[in-house]
Amino acid sequence: MDRKTIDTYNRFAKEYDEETVDFWDKFPRTIIDKFIDLTKGKVLDVGSGPGRDGLILQHAGLDVTCLDASQEMVRISSERGLKSVLGDFNSLPFEDLSFDGIWSYTSLLHVPKSEINKPLAEIARILKPNGTFGLGLIEGEGESYRESSGVGSPRWFSFYTKEEVESLLWQNGFKIVYFEEFKPNTKNYFNFIAKKK
Repeated sequence: MDRKTIDTYNRFAKEYDEETVDFWDKFPRTIIDKFIDLTKGKVLDVGSGPGRDGLILQHAGLDVTCLDASQEMVRISSERGLKSVLGDFNSLPFEDLSFDGIWSYTSLLHVPKSEINKPLAEIARILKPNGTFGLGLIEGEGESYRESSGVGSPRWFSFYTKEEVESLLWQNGFKIVYFEEFKPNTKNYFNFIAKKK
């Protein structure tokens, strides 16, 4: 994740938390429930933000570690009782085959498309064979800095077609086992669950 996006999250961590805390109350949580059903043991939440999803995974009985590139997000998730680590998506600070599951919901969309294979390769490296990977992205074309109503400062967003994501997962050693999409307002969310081949 680039420095400008990280700085935005550090400045607007509280506002982002308030804007997104009820996400899974407003939208179908099929994807996170499916991920929980398919996963046992140690899970890494990549781009965990203030710990919204980490808490759901922890309450389901998983051994959760949260990782984010924003120091403020790590502080908030730590205060919520989650094991939280500051880290770079492109160089995850864990040994090979450390986790049974990786959850990354709308966080890798902050990585430029030219660099997306780096975090995907890192995720494959630290995930055990047949481990579960939950991935959420947003449909679209192109990439740019954008502002949203709740976070009034630019963040980098990369958008994907379904076919692009399918190809990226296959190239990085994953087999898709579940897909869904939902469209709240103007954004269409792509939700994938894959298994490491």
